[in-house]
Amino acid sequence: MALNLVKDYGIIGICSSYQNNLKADGLVKDLNINNINKALKMVGLDDNILNKSINDLTLSEKLKVELATKLQENTIVIGNISNSLNFKDQEYIKKLLVKLNSDYHKSIIVIDEDVTVFFNLVKRIYVIKEKQIKYETSDFFDEELYKWVKCPKIIEFINFINENEKRLNNNIDIYELIKDIYRSVS
Repeated sequence: MALNLVKDYGIIGICSSYQNNLKADGLVKDLNINNINKALKMVGLDDNILNKSINDLTLSEKLKVELATKLQENTIVIGNISNSLNFKDQEYIKKLLVKLNSDYHKSIIVIDEDVTVFFNLVKRIYVIKEKQIKYETSDFFDEELYKWVKCPKIIEFINFINENEKRLNNNIDIYELIKDIYRSVS
């Protein structure tokens, strides 16, 4: 189902829970990863992780190693970015996924329960519950979307300010929001 959807948009976001499918035993160097040193570097890890047990990896390292195992696939499915990575690593992985899509024509499916992960990344958002698509949109300010998932604070704030009169533009970038606030009061 999701594979057909991603062909039209390149990178899609699915609001749902995600189960990591990285096997739990063995060492990182034993995983089936083509050109493992280059793949690890690409996802932001260095070579000293090779001799670590998969069980001993942090959540962040597990997500990055899982992504490294999928770099050769045409369709990359990754999830739980919001729970596994800090903001800086999230932004790095998002840039990597965009590059994989634009330069290497990979289809990307990002599964997360936090919509903010999809900012500046996905072209379409799907809400899936009980293995059914319940809602889909391309607009982060679509009020119907937030009947299904938790609304991000930045969107909540802009909607609150614009409740009676449109004063701020629909920005998902905090710096653009600050500029917009400054322009609206001066």
